[in-house]
Amino acid sequence: MEDKKFIELGESTNILRLWIKTKDGKETGEKLEFNLKDIELLGNYQKMADEDKKNTQWIQNQFVIINKKQDFKKKGKIMSNNEEEKYKAILQYYKKQKEIYDMFLGVGGVDKLLYGRKFEWETLKEIEKVIKEQIAPYLDLTMDNIADEIKTKYSFDIKNKGDVLE
Repeated sequence: MEDKKFIELGESTNILRLWIKTKDGKETGEKLEFNLKDIELLGNYQKMADEDKKNTQWIQNQFVIINKKQDFKKKGKIMSNNEEEKYKAILQYYKKQKEIYDMFLGVGGVDKLLYGRKFEWETLKEIEKVIKEQIAPYLDLTMDNIADEIKTKYSFDIKNKGDVLE
């Protein structure tokens, strides 16, 4: 049998690992990982924020549209027509938010955080809190590091180069 050779690039010291626990403190064995030197990480974070804003605006617009409609309740129904439309819009909003968060957390990231639980009304707030309090501070440090690295690596002394255009 032929021995396989592997090449490992970079160091694993730039990996942020968040181990997930249940509400009662038991470790799930699941984790989220972020390579803080990944050049796409900050872009994905920004895209998540932009998509979150768009989705929030979408749900607000849906409620405005629904509220302008005349409401009625069909016999035997629990919800009125407008309430049912709002409920369907909320379900669609939550589904889209899950996709938005997974775009940043990684495929299945939301499911890892839920660890078998179903979506609840407070789930989005919980996920947002994890991102803002446990991941975003590292991204701020990463952004500062990237800015310093760009200045160091890609700056040049204009005085020594002379005029570029002659």
